[in-house]
Amino acid sequence: MRRTTTTRAARASETRRRPGLRRLRWIAIGAGLLAAGTGAAWLAWGGLLQTRARADANALDASGATDEALARAAVDGDPRERTRAVEALRARGPAGHAALMRVHAGAVEALRRAPDRDDPRVARLRRALDRVSGQRDGHASGLYWHTDLDAARREAARTGKPILSLRLLGRLDEELSCANSRYFRVVLYSNPRVAARLRDAFVLHWSSERPAPRITIDMGDGRRIVRTITGNSVHYVLDAAGRPVDTLVGLYSPVGFTRALDEALEARDACPGANAECLARVHAEQLGAQRQRWARRRERDPALPTWGEAIRSLPGAPSDEAPSARAAMPLTVGKARIETPALGLLDRLPVPTRTPAVDWHRVGVLADGAEPLPARTRALLRLKTGRDDVDATARRLAEVALADGARNEVLFRRRIHRWFARQRPHTRDRASLNRRVYAELLLTPADDPWLGLRADDLYDGVELPGD
Repeated sequence: MRRTTTTRAARASETRRRPGLRRLRWIAIGAGLLAAGTGAAWLAWGGLLQTRARADANALDASGATDEALARAAVDGDPRERTRAVEALRARGPAGHAALMRVHAGAVEALRRAPDRDDPRVARLRRALDRVSGQRDGHASGLYWHTDLDAARREAARTGKPILSLRLLGRLDEELSCANSRYFRVVLYSNPRVAARLRDAFVLHWSSERPAPRITIDMGDGRRIVRTITGNSVHYVLDAAGRPVDTLVGLYSPVGFTRALDEALEARDACPGANAECLARVHAEQLGAQRQRWARRRERDPALPTWGEAIRSLPGAPSDEAPSARAAMPLTVGKARIETPALGLLDRLPVPTRTPAVDWHRVGVLADGAEPLPARTRALLRLKTGRDDVDATARRLAEVALADGARNEVLFRRRIHRWFARQRPHTRDRASLNRRVYAELLLTPADDPWLGLRADDLYDGVELPGD
């Protein structure tokens, strides 16, 4: 039966490739637009091509082709057939993703162990998995991400799972999303235990806060360095109806991330319907547990400051002026190591550095232990860096994740617990909570189109947008 269905799909595909009146009409439209020679014409032609691509994918999806047939065509067909098969698999949702992973299970496992950057079939498989999964480096995580919150809510209602909704600058399915989300892909989502927890316990969703700002350095000989320079990411834990239950800001170690997710699941289970009074009680209890854990760590290492001293050592939002990228930069240690050098090029003064008042890596070790990155993560690092020896990089990434996670618990999650415990109105819906998180915690409010990167007292020849 499968062979018959596949053969019919192949015949339907061959029929669509034959030139006919519809194809001639498209060519005539394209020729007319090309002759016009205007920017608007080019944009219109691009829009028509996108519409045709979607139509092709929908036709292929409706043609009766099995998931398995589409999965094979997504990697092995000609370029046009690959594109249509990939789009059709994405349209089929988690089932299409599962089929792609299943049909190419052997190749995916090889890619997770010893990736070959020079194999064109590997490149095609990566492109297909990234598109169908909704995540760059999707082969390493094996996760499926919704980009439509309504679809995620329907899946959550069907499965009874809560939603883990990632908010980021840029797109999760592109290489140059913000630095924190790139760390998530490498350190968290590629970790087999974290990936299994996310797959089993949550419906996954991501959305973009805004594009990730980039800086390009042209070396003058054809080489360019392109980096993002600011932006943070947030995981929101929502119930099946999309109501907030908890919030995790920034990077964590795999152990710390899993623990925080478990606490969020406890809050969801204890408070059906995201009952505000119940959530207030649970978050107040979790805030108290934070202090108790800190006290126990001080018993093991008396050199640690008190809970109050640790809080006072952390940066806060300026009170009388709009936040700047420089003010937002120290909020997350890990990504600052990537973005600070590039950000310094935009300013008239060097970016200040200082020894932190708290050894956050030490706090992380006391909290979660020093766990090396697993083999799958190290293989992903080899694939992305092109180097065989990634030991030093892997060790440093593990240290950064430990330090960031320990610091984020005190700097950000403590305040999240307080917002819920005090039943702040903005904790009742995701959009309001997200606005407050980016404005007050991450210092990148939505009403600043320049993300603090433009100084009012420095004219740079760029016209400001109108109201």
